[in-house]
Amino acid sequence: MRKSIKIRLISITIITTVVVLFNNSCGKNNNKSATDNSLNSTATSSTKQLNVDMGAEIPSIDPQLVEDNNSTRVATDLFQSVVKLDQSNVPTAALAKNWQVSSDGKTYTFHLRDNLKFSNGAPIEASDIVFSWQRLVDPQTGSPYTYIATSIINADKITSKQLPVSALGVKAVDDKTVELQLAYPDSDILAKLALPAFAVVNKDSVVKYGKQWTDPKNLVTSGAYFMKEHVVNGYLLITKNPYYYAANQVKINEVKFYPLVDTNTALAKYKAGNLDMTWTTPIDQHKELSLDYKDQLHTTPMEGLVYYDLNMLRPEFKDVRVRQALSLAIDRVVLTKEVLGTGVVPSYSPVTPSVDGGKYTKAVYPWINDARSSQIAQAQQLYKAAGYSATNPLKLTITYATDDERKKVALAVASMWQNVLGAQVEVQNTDWKTFLESLRNGGYQIAADRWIADYNGVTTYTQMYVCNAAENSAKYCNPDYDKYIKLATYETNAEKRADYYNKALNIVVNDSPMIPLYQPAIRRLVNPEVKGYTLETNHLDKPASEWMYFGSNNAN
Repeated sequence: MRKSIKIRLISITIITTVVVLFNNSCGKNNNKSATDNSLNSTATSSTKQLNVDMGAEIPSIDPQLVEDNNSTRVATDLFQSVVKLDQSNVPTAALAKNWQVSSDGKTYTFHLRDNLKFSNGAPIEASDIVFSWQRLVDPQTGSPYTYIATSIINADKITSKQLPVSALGVKAVDDKTVELQLAYPDSDILAKLALPAFAVVNKDSVVKYGKQWTDPKNLVTSGAYFMKEHVVNGYLLITKNPYYYAANQVKINEVKFYPLVDTNTALAKYKAGNLDMTWTTPIDQHKELSLDYKDQLHTTPMEGLVYYDLNMLRPEFKDVRVRQALSLAIDRVVLTKEVLGTGVVPSYSPVTPSVDGGKYTKAVYPWINDARSSQIAQAQQLYKAAGYSATNPLKLTITYATDDERKKVALAVASMWQNVLGAQVEVQNTDWKTFLESLRNGGYQIAADRWIADYNGVTTYTQMYVCNAAENSAKYCNPDYDKYIKLATYETNAEKRADYYNKALNIVVNDSPMIPLYQPAIRRLVNPEVKGYTLETNHLDKPASEWMYFGSNNAN
């Protein structure tokens, strides 16, 4: 999932622990899901408003259309699926109180809680889950996240318009039971179901209001909050949903989100006491904040990649030597240690070394351990062989979504390309919504992109390189890559499956349609009065306001 700001390497040990916890709580033949024990207690709601920076004006509040972490932050508060992620990113009970998994791992049966209701008081039934999941794969919806449903029977044939949405492998057994049929075992399916893409929406509202169903006056939600007001580029105000199944555990009545693109503006509001939580922090002030706000600045590893998309539809990128030269010319050590200086770690692969417990560390550039002088010589040789020189320089434009980190990185990379290769490089910025649109329509030459894993599985990355995939922003296509991905998808032997994925990923390494730069990390200031939020374990950066409370309102 795309996010507008981030930084650093995640601990393999922590991620492995999360997977173990996941398997122990929700694996095959487990007749009960991890149940939210906090439902057994009560809490007093706070009249104090939580003020949160959401980093940018969000492109959409429709959960089936959400594709970035900014929008996800809000959508997580407004909508819910059968399961949700806890603070360690482990799937746990949500609208479903428990579930069973068949012995072959292909059938999931979810049992809904009693008396579930939407924010307008209408009942939430199994048919609503079916409608929402069919809506995700419906070509008319235009969701960028249809690939997340690939393992569900007939999902691909529906998105390619070969079958109607009614053919999707999901059905309402009765009003409180949903049966999900997979085409093949998918160990990540519960984590996928916790994403906004699978969140439950109100059919009556969607059908009645069409594209206007997300307007505050029309919006009906299934989560802990409902939307009260939305002033574009101003603020978004949400209020506690009294019909939420765990409403007595939601301690903060109102949350106000601000789309603060300028990190210095956000910092000023935080220092003035007008903001309880920032989206990130000004990169140039990281050291000072680490000292002055030591107990309030939280920096934690994140599972994701910061990278550059090379638009493969552009003629200058048809030559693989150009793409390889551009990657070789970037000094990632200087970029991470000297330019950024926030502890982020260089990346040399289309996936992270931490995903899936480190199974894909062999999919890296072959020159990763070469001396810097050798990398420069290789870059210059490739550049020259591709026909470029001082008299015929490669002309490049890096486009980034406005924020100080992206700008700093873009200027540094531009300088490296100019100094090492002699390329002519321009840097231009745009707003977050326009940037996302340019990724979709290919309206860029080089895009400063970022991807945060939706779950701890390699497939959260591999879909970015599949031919014609919605999240394939580089417009890259290699049939051999797709062949290995398909083989891995249907392979039941774990060792063989990992081998197929490694072969596929090494094709991307050799083709270089994207340039990995570094792994991100969360940098966030949090008001010390805000309790219940443990972002140090939330490596996918998916917070929920329902966890939080102000210190004086701790009922435990």
